[in-house]
Amino acid sequence: LLFALPRNILVNTHKKKPSITLRHIQTTRLLCECELYATSNYEYDSEMKEVMENFNRQTSERFLEYDEKIQDKRKQCKEQ
Repeated sequence: LLFALPRNILVNTHKKKPSITLRHIQTTRLLCECELYATSNYEYDSEMKEVMENFNRQTSERFLEYDEKIQDKRKQCKEQ
């Protein structure tokens, strides 16, 4: 009789759902064009124009380097 009560408690605790509930937080990412960030706002700003030109130049150089590396790797794979 003394052991029946603790055993009953253990059996009932396994049937319960966990008390911690996980909530799924949905994140949304939206792309929008705001007039605040439009390129027309930077056309007359010489500093920003220079930064944009520098960025475009560097990215185009990186893409060219990447294309050259990919072509070299393709040649190596074909030769094997």
